[in-house]
Amino acid sequence: MNKREMSAILAGASAEEVEAAAAGIRDNCEIEILKKPQKTLVMVKVRESVKRSLFYLGEVLATECMVTVNGAKGASVMAGDNFEKCINAAIIDGFMNTEKMPECGILEEKRESLRGEIKRLGEKQKNDREKLNRQIRKSQVNFNVMGE
Repeated sequence: MNKREMSAILAGASAEEVEAAAAGIRDNCEIEILKKPQKTLVMVKVRESVKRSLFYLGEVLATECMVTVNGAKGASVMAGDNFEKCINAAIIDGFMNTEKMPECGILEEKRESLRGEIKRLGEKQKNDREKLNRQIRKSQVNFNVMGE
């Protein structure tokens, strides 16, 4: 799982789910907040579907935060203004970055366990999306059939 996939799953998870994933890290690691969570505006870039050109749709309110976990930096930018969710996501990112620091003594099993937990969250989100899409498709109107 790469950072992009992990970030997308954490962004789609509830604050409680992200907090539960970060709880073990908070208990066992040294965490320092480098940049306290703060609100910011982020431009949303969208690709137009016909000409495939990029344009800016507008701004969205986001929260950004930066921490260190046992000396490894972790950062998070999340849509919305949930400070705790942003801190916990940054802690998870910092913990995953400790892979590059073998002297920390953090066991690979803990990282694999966290990856598994995040993958389970991703599967849950996927199943919820599929369920919602099935419900929406039931009410879909086919205008070609209506004209006959």
